[in-house]
Amino acid sequence: MLRRMRLEIALASLALLPACGPPPPPELPPDQIVQRAARAMLDQSTLHFKIEIGGAPVMINPALGLSLRAGEGDFARPDRMGAHLKIVSPIAAIEADMIALGDEQYITNFLTRQWEALPAEFGFNPAVMFHPEFGLEKTLEAGLDGAALAGVELLNGAQAYRVRGSLDGARLQLMSGGLIGVGRIEVEVWIDAQTFAVYRTLLLDASTDPQKPSTWTLTFSKFSEPVTIEAPIVSSAP
Repeated sequence: MLRRMRLEIALASLALLPACGPPPPPELPPDQIVQRAARAMLDQSTLHFKIEIGGAPVMINPALGLSLRAGEGDFARPDRMGAHLKIVSPIAAIEADMIALGDEQYITNFLTRQWEALPAEFGFNPAVMFHPEFGLEKTLEAGLDGAALAGVELLNGAQAYRVRGSLDGARLQLMSGGLIGVGRIEVEVWIDAQTFAVYRTLLLDASTDPQKPSTWTLTFSKFSEPVTIEAPIVSSAP
């Protein structure tokens, strides 16, 4: 009986304890959150990125029927990028590596896997996402239309603001290499509540198919960690 009473007292005491967990982050205007995130992203010397595309295909070369499915790589300011791309063709899925060093761009041949200078007709270079004049950071710095705080979520073990808004697709044309349409683009951004690092950005482009819009999920990590991106050895075979 005494043991049971002690257990009941202990349980009652636990019920009186305050709920554990971090306190909520400061309430800030959504526009201010997004602009601070843009500046924080510009301050990162390097970052790791992932691109995942769902919904309607995003064509990088309509003549050849090539669509971009996913990509992952590293970016080092001001203009060095190394990435692995997943591409879908009418007959098979294709994977290729890509390197950009300023105006020099290289890609592995789909068949031989040897490095080649990037063909001029190839439709997408992920390095443009971070261009100093029109990249994602500058786009966020200019603000989202109708920005609103959708809540605070736990992401990567930290609290993150979730901000929703929209953009005129024309503002994303250069950043996406022309792959995003010029209509209204719905946007969501997840931003670390302490450091204001951008963890994730979701872009919904209904211009490809109103019933099944293209979705771009851009994920960022490994901020300012050392990376090595160098020119590859280009095949001399004809």
